[in-house]
Amino acid sequence: MHTRYQTYENNFDSSNIPRPDYLAWSADDGYYPNFPVIIQSNNEPWLIANLYLTCKLERENGYESRTYRSIADHLLNFLRFLEDEGLSFLYLPQNNRLKVTFRYHKHLIELRDQGQISTSTASARINAIANFYRLIVAWGIIKRSEIPNPPFDEVHKKIQITSKHGTQNIINVRSHNLVIPNPTQSTQAEYIQDGGTLRPLTVTDQKLVLKALLSSSREYQLMFYLALFTGARIQTVGTIRAKNLKLQLDSDGNLRLPVGAGTFIDTKKGSPMTLLVPGWLVKDLLIYSHSGEATKRRGRSYYGDTEENYLFLSKNGVPYYTSKKELYDRQNPAVSRNTFLTDRANGASIQDGGSIRQHIHEMLLPRILEERPDFQSFTFHDLRATFGMNLLESQLDRLGDKSITSALDYVQQRMGHRDKETTMQYLNYKSRLEWKSHVQSEFEQSLFNYVNIAT
Repeated sequence: MHTRYQTYENNFDSSNIPRPDYLAWSADDGYYPNFPVIIQSNNEPWLIANLYLTCKLERENGYESRTYRSIADHLLNFLRFLEDEGLSFLYLPQNNRLKVTFRYHKHLIELRDQGQISTSTASARINAIANFYRLIVAWGIIKRSEIPNPPFDEVHKKIQITSKHGTQNIINVRSHNLVIPNPTQSTQAEYIQDGGTLRPLTVTDQKLVLKALLSSSREYQLMFYLALFTGARIQTVGTIRAKNLKLQLDSDGNLRLPVGAGTFIDTKKGSPMTLLVPGWLVKDLLIYSHSGEATKRRGRSYYGDTEENYLFLSKNGVPYYTSKKELYDRQNPAVSRNTFLTDRANGASIQDGGSIRQHIHEMLLPRILEERPDFQSFTFHDLRATFGMNLLESQLDRLGDKSITSALDYVQQRMGHRDKETTMQYLNYKSRLEWKSHVQSEFEQSLFNYVNIAT
């Protein structure tokens, strides 16, 4: 079993499911790029799983390709297990230990114990399969009479939760007896929880990253600069348009760039905020947008050589992050008939920053490790946390400890945090590392007299 990533334009017909694992198809109710199709080892589609995915699409609002790809990956892993064991997904005898669902549960536990998968992965896989069995019956894909015995026992729990305002509520949760508990990890001093587990880079690490970037192509340099010097997330950096750079600079020589809902520049959950882009970076971005290379890339892309196009495109004219606007434009016939929209990129797949992450692991890290073998890996999202720490440090240096509240307010505004508790993590992070360094130094000094050092 393997996964292919071909793309096609098709009108979907559930009676004739296409063979490619991922395809783009247009229907009367929308355009669905990167829609997953699960293929068996014999190159035949797995009908029940594909019907499940298409029924999910019909019954639920919104299409998010990453969600469907994640579910498809879990179903594909289950299919591999069924094929290896020579079992049907309907093999559900009365004895729980013999049921295919319980065997798969045992298989996941073994993989976890052998260190081949994490607990969170095992938990996500078994939960996805439980939902699969529940919904193929609920949606009438398969008759309840075709399932001889329940694949698992339903479990209903009451859980008490406490809101950030201190109020407590009891909620009812439906679970099952195949659950693989995923223990909550304790907060580590080296990380910040800000839309993920982030590790701000030290000044030394930042210099190493910037030095490694000097050997990268210009668009990669500029994308990393945007993240490091504005705190923009990957979806924001990837969906900036050429026309967005034509705003006037403010009195301080910075570009105040609105992003989020209504701007066609994507943010997390569409949250509106304003990026403060340094004037020197704006100048470099404009030079790049007018370059011959950028012009050629726009000419190969969906929007063509217009200001509506992405600022950053690959050599093939593919965006580094597909915007919500493009998805809307592709599924709206009236918009698609506009002159700047062509069929240059029929069958284009949704991009989610994978090329940027690949560049870090295949290009930047090897360059850095040559100079600093003990360098710790980083993610593009870590650059956002790094910007936050740099900003907080500069504000505290300028305002002093007596104005911590003002510094936090400014950082919250620049980072676009809805909740000040998220911003507080940056201050707490700074305090934790300072305390950790102080304690480490103290106990090392107190114990050093008793350490036998070779001379």
